[in-house]
This record gives sequence, C-alpha cells and structure tokens, in this order.
Amino acid sequence: MAWLKNVIIDLLITIVIAVYVFTTADWGYWIIVIYTPLILLLKIGAVLSGISGAVQKMAKKKPDDVPIWFYHTLFGANLIMLLYANWWVIAVAWAAIWILSAVQDARSSKKDSD
Repeated sequence: MAWLKNVIIDLLITIVIAVYVFTTADWGYWIIVIYTPLILLLKIGAVLSGISGAVQKMAKKKPDDVPIWFYHTLFGANLIMLLYANWWVIAVAWAAIWILSAVQDARSSKKDSD
C-alpha cells in the first residue's frame, strides 16, 4: 500500500469526475476540460517517443509502484461515469488515455523482460 501516495492525482481526478457527473459543479467541468487534453497529450507523447531515455527510467517498475490493475480500475470508472453523463468527447479521450496507458505498460514490460 506504499504506492497510494503515487496515485493521489489519479484518485483526485476520479473524484472530480464523480462530483461533476452527479452534481454538475462548474469547477469540476473546468478541471476535467483542462486536465483531460493535457494527460492525453502526455500519453500520446510517451507512446510515440517509444518510452526512451529519461521517460523509460521513470516508467521502470519499483517496489512501491502502483499495480496496473489499479489504473485500469480508475480509467474504467472514469469512462463509465463520463458515458453515464453523456459526455462523449471527454469519454472518448479517457478511452484513448486508457488504451495508450495499456500500450505504454506493455512496451515497458516487454523492455524489462528483454
């Protein structure tokens, strides 16, 4: 459970999405609209760069790293909530974030086993 400190932002964005979906709080809208494209661009950049150099060092698994199932759970919850709210564009962005994260993890795992 030492890895919980590594997922604070991911947990917070899931909470913000939940608050927005169930209360339509204006502040939640803006956080989601700003955060989602930024994280999507970062994921695209990580996958296109082939996880090279410094990014590869950051992506290596450490004993306190977050289990991949936890990210799948968060991304799945975010996607389900956004689909429930009929926020299709942001839901598609989160689906892409989820897919790109899986690709990034698969590449990282493959490089670790080589």
